[in-house]
Amino acid sequence: MDVTENKQKAQPQSEICSLETGQVVTQPIGYIESCFTRKNGTPRQPSICSLSRGSLRISKKVFNNPEHSLMGLQQFSHVWILFIFHKNGHLSCKAKVQPPRLDGAKTGVFSTRSPHRPNAIGLTLAKLDKVEGDTVHLSGIDMIQGTPVLDIKPYIADYDSPQPTVSPKAYLQDMQEDGEDVSNAELQANHSAEDDDGPSMDTDDRSADKWDLPGIRCEILDNMEQEVVLETNEPSLVEDTCSLQGISSKQSLEDINTRKQSQDLSCDGTASFHETKDRPSSRDSFVPKWVADSAVPSLSVRFTPHSERELRQFKPSCELGKPSFRFFRSFEEAKYAITKVLSADPRSVYRRNQCLDRLFYFSLDSIHITCWFGDGFAEVLKIQPVAEQPKT
Repeated sequence: MDVTENKQKAQPQSEICSLETGQVVTQPIGYIESCFTRKNGTPRQPSICSLSRGSLRISKKVFNNPEHSLMGLQQFSHVWILFIFHKNGHLSCKAKVQPPRLDGAKTGVFSTRSPHRPNAIGLTLAKLDKVEGDTVHLSGIDMIQGTPVLDIKPYIADYDSPQPTVSPKAYLQDMQEDGEDVSNAELQANHSAEDDDGPSMDTDDRSADKWDLPGIRCEILDNMEQEVVLETNEPSLVEDTCSLQGISSKQSLEDINTRKQSQDLSCDGTASFHETKDRPSSRDSFVPKWVADSAVPSLSVRFTPHSERELRQFKPSCELGKPSFRFFRSFEEAKYAITKVLSADPRSVYRRNQCLDRLFYFSLDSIHITCWFGDGFAEVLKIQPVAEQPKT
């Protein structure tokens, strides 16, 4: 009898059956310490505010040595956080929901990021700032204080970003052509070695320009993420960087694909395989129009002179008689974060349409913000210290 069988026999039969049927009792690995203390004003997506910070301490109820579970994680720039929407208030959900970006229109719950789901599980991509012992420090989060976390997984661009669809027939044909290139190069090298007095032959390196236009060289950097660096001397190309995709280029790949396709047409008018080999394509990843072009416009944000003076009273460290930040490091960071949260219009659809004349309140870090919304703008009226952190 092997070790695996012994371990399975040691587990209660009911536990084995529940795992096989998907009936799992979860145990949080820890709880988020966040700059957002309440649901009101918390961004709906992590990309809205890059300076929203928090931390997660791994519980000793999960591991005797929780710091061991984080070994090696600091080598990654971003992590996936799997968590529970613990402030939903109820477990019921509907098949159709009204996401704020649709401004009241309905769509299926599984086509949205709504927190009201059959299983109230959330997923967010956060920047990993540092790992200290049993604690991970994060930024760019959209989770509130006390959020139960189920799991952490490293973000890996090669695995987590869509890969282009490749024709097997074309792929095998291209591999065969690559093999012929290698054979030709070997024959040429042997010929040069046998006849030193003869004229040298220039190799026809067809594989060098299969990725890009003439004058563009493609390097694969053996890094934690595969990074494609396009280099060119053409002055017309424009800088474009896509950090999470691991791509840095002097112009967009879509533009390169368009120009490349026009050059790589064969005699019968069909595009060659070089156009799509191992490069992103607009056909491989897409979103509906209501996601790309929201019906809710971005708002301009302004501060009254009085509210700005109140915000300047906050200090990054504790000073006697002065309010201080918990996560922000300066007045500028706090103002930037408030601006980003309000520009995305954090109000619900109901409040947006039915409560136009009411003030809006939310907390961020140790700041309590009072504001109001007008036609296309939000204005911060008052800033006060949060009197007391809510209990979790």
